[in-house]
Amino acid sequence: MPWLKEGDKAANHPIVLSVLEMEDADDRILNECFGFVNRCATQSASHEQDYIITVGTAMTMAGSISRYQALIKAAKYCGYLTDTVIIVDGEERKAFKLVEDNDLFHMILKDERAWANQRKKDSRNVKLTTAVRLRDGDACRYCGKTVSWNDRVSGRAASYDHTNPGQAATVETYVVCCRECNGKRGDDPDSTWSTLPAPTQPLYGPETVEFLANHDITVKPTYTRNTQTPALADGKQLEEGTPAVELPKGEVPAEDEATAITGPSSDSDTAADDASPAATDAPAADLPDRSRSGTGQRSPGPSHVGTGRVGTGQVGTGRGGSTEHTTPPKRSRNKRRRPRDRGRN
Repeated sequence: MPWLKEGDKAANHPIVLSVLEMEDADDRILNECFGFVNRCATQSASHEQDYIITVGTAMTMAGSISRYQALIKAAKYCGYLTDTVIIVDGEERKAFKLVEDNDLFHMILKDERAWANQRKKDSRNVKLTTAVRLRDGDACRYCGKTVSWNDRVSGRAASYDHTNPGQAATVETYVVCCRECNGKRGDDPDSTWSTLPAPTQPLYGPETVEFLANHDITVKPTYTRNTQTPALADGKQLEEGTPAVELPKGEVPAEDEATAITGPSSDSDTAADDASPAATDAPAADLPDRSRSGTGQRSPGPSHVGTGRVGTGQVGTGRGGSTEHTTPPKRSRNKRRRPRDRGRN
């Protein structure tokens, strides 16, 4: 949809106020000239003329031939308009070019609107997006970081990017991209950014698995990191050996999702796993009886032997090192207790 944006301070823009410097300026010329140019700009935007105002449009907006001459003279003096020539049906015609100043007037160009429509069309092309997500998974093809398809705000938000801006996308020129890289790269056709090779083991999150399943493509969820070398935000490649795709913070695989198989972190972990019944599948009779107490072993219960601490007060009751257990005397029930003082109501 064509549109025209007028700056918040356009009414007090230096171009607008300079009309008062004309020798024959009167009390109405300031508002009349501003309204005249504003209407011309609206017509140019609505008909996708890219800041071009035809003579016929200018005459219509002025209201009469006499006012047209006066308002065009004032608009040229201020810098609103400049003379130009356009080609219509192979014939040159006189026209005016509106000044391109975002603080005054700003309109979307015809090519910009066509490119915006093409981006929307490509993102809604199911055959295109399914092929791209099946190939790239959930990793940005510029920086290698994982993206979130449910996010719309942060730099990790998922999007698509055209490697050839301004041209309709193909599977080869359309890639998964994070919002941060997409915003920094922009629509620069001369960009030096290069994409990473397509991952050999794409990372598929729950959203992508569901998206592909809705289009008759079945994949298993995985959080395996790919082995491609990520790139910096400015498009430069990192050195080899740099950690590959990283998981977003707070994202934890669900219980039914496959994750990469990792080995034990240390030898002690391996030994502990080998000693467990699940790892050895040994019968219960062959396993050591940990309920019995022996030299160098510890077990709960009264048959405990040795604490590793020697000396009076460490073994036994703490009185002279005796190991005999003495039972504290029971309180006599015949002892008369002192009555409590209770307040009267």
